[in-house]
Formats: sequence, structure tokens, C-alpha cells
Amino acid sequence: MLRLRRFAPLLLALSLFLGLNPNQAFAGVTFHDIDNHWAKATIEWGVEKGIVNGYANGTFMPNQNVTEAEFIRMLVVGISGKDLEESYLTEYWSDKYYNYLYFKNYPVRGFADKKIRSQYITRTQVAELVSSADGVNYSGDQAIQYVLGKKYAKGRIKGEYTIRGYMGHETITRAEVLQLIKNLTDRGMSILYDRPIESSPAASLPKLPTEWDLYRDNMYMVIRQNVFSKYSGYRIYDDGNNGVVMTRTKQQGQVDHAVTVQFEPQIMSFSSVTLSNSSDSTQRNMLWDVLDLYGFKIDKKYLLTKVDSAVKNKKEIQLKVSGKTLVIDPLISSPTGQIKVYYKWWDGSRA
Repeated sequence: MLRLRRFAPLLLALSLFLGLNPNQAFAGVTFHDIDNHWAKATIEWGVEKGIVNGYANGTFMPNQNVTEAEFIRMLVVGISGKDLEESYLTEYWSDKYYNYLYFKNYPVRGFADKKIRSQYITRTQVAELVSSADGVNYSGDQAIQYVLGKKYAKGRIKGEYTIRGYMGHETITRAEVLQLIKNLTDRGMSILYDRPIESSPAASLPKLPTEWDLYRDNMYMVIRQNVFSKYSGYRIYDDGNNGVVMTRTKQQGQVDHAVTVQFEPQIMSFSSVTLSNSSDSTQRNMLWDVLDLYGFKIDKKYLLTKVDSAVKNKKEIQLKVSGKTLVIDPLISSPTGQIKVYYKWWDGSRA
């Protein structure tokens, strides 16, 4: 290992000179430079998926900038879930990725000029390639607006979700690329669509997200990962009106046999959970999971006893939980069995 580490820089240089893929040069290495990195979990995810590997000296170099060739390989493997087959003998390790994306009309500058392949890719170029993967044709600021509006990426300036804050002229690191690809797959991207020949209309661009849009989107992901993932037979969607719905219905628009979690813009926080059937064991478990997720620490058996009591007596019940007021509303004007448990956030003086 010591001998390998001594020659690691030379091997890396040779791999670049000979056209080998430096991301694949050193697999199976434990990285000692990511323990305290913000993207540690994402890096481990990316390595497990085969999107990228580390270096022979035991490092991953998460803050190393990414070249165009490196980025397009990570994009192709990350979205499709597999590497491309070698269809014919090529001169450079990146040829197959450039050929594949070029014939999908992606703006891969290194296809014609191979010197560009080893140059660091800019965040604007990244936006152009990512939007291409969605089957649209945008360039420059419009491509940036697309990826921001779709919530695929955030800006470099914290709290500023603008084209300026995205800082398209800057480079992008290995860790940032992996986080971007994870964002894409988390939002369901699994196919690299062809990019249209003609430019896509500006009128079709998504609006830049507000702070509330981003909060709501984050809450959707939090519920998906921490509650929804525990249950089978359900699907999840954003209702477009401050709520996340977990339902057994197969098509959106049908009557939901569902659990709906609502959020309140005024406090940028959870506000309520509604069950379509308070006697359904799965929905009851989801109720407790959601309350626990948002800091309402209450014994499950005690909570469900109070739910049953509210439904039976058709009367609201107030509970003090973690210093806050929760109200169990039996929704007596709705179909039997529906309940709403809400946080009485506006009643802070008495909570």
C-alpha cells in the first residue's frame, strides 16, 4: 500500500495522459478525507452506486473541481443506473459518453475539441446538461432558471435562490455533483431524454422558487424518507397547496384513503395531520410517526386512546405535548372516521 501511495500521483497523471478514466482507477478504497464533510453520506451513496470512486492514496477529494468529461460520466451512470457498454474501440475513456450524449443533442463541448474534456466544467454548463436530461433545450441563464425552478439545485449564496446566486461562472466539486445527481434521482429522474433541436420556449420555464417553496419541498422529502418509506401499498405526492398526501389510491384525483400533512407558511412549520379513516391501523401509525418527526413526543397508546375518545364522543380534545397544544378534531361534519390533529401554533400564550 505504501508503494502504491508513493506512485499514486504518477498513476493519476498517466491515466489522464493515456485517456483512462481517473474516476475508475482506484476502487474499493476507504476515504479518510470525508469524515467531517457535509456530503459524507452522499459520497458513500455515490460510490456504492458506482457513479464515482476515490484515489489510491485513500482520499476522495470531495472539494476537487470536476472536468466536463468527469461530469458527463457521472451524469450518465448516475441517472441511468449503469455504465455504458463499450461498442467499439475508442481512443479515450470518455469517448463513449461523449458519443452517447452528442447524438442526443446534448451541448457537450468536448466532443469536437478534446482539449475541453480535461477543463473544469462551469455551473452554467452543468445546468445546460441537466436540463437537457429532462428533454428540454435551454441555455445560459434560462438553463439555470430551469434547474432552480425544478428544485434540482440550489445557489452558491445561502438563502438566495436567484440566477445571480447560482453563480454559473464558477466550477463545481465532486461532492456537489454527487449531491446534484442524488437530487435528480430523488425526484424521479431515471432516463436521459433526447434534447430537442429547437430551443424550448421561455414561457415554459418554471418560476424561481420562493423560500416557502423550498421549505415545502424539503418537508416533502423529509416525510418521504422518514415516514412514507416505512409503509407499502401507499404512494406520496405534494397536493400543490401546502400539503403532502400519503394515499392508497392509484390515481391522483380519486377519493383519497389517505393521511394528509399540512404546513403553515406563517410559521414555516408543520400545522396538522388529517386521517381519512381514524380506525385504520396504518393511518394511525402514520399519525404518530408524523407527530414524532416534528417534535411532538407522546406515548403512542395514549395518543390513539385520545383519538378514539374524540371520535366516539364527537368532541375536540386538547393535549399538552412537548410544551405545545395539540387539538384532536373529530371533524363531525365530514364522513365518519375522519379526524384532524392540529398544532395550535397561534395560541402561544396558552400553549
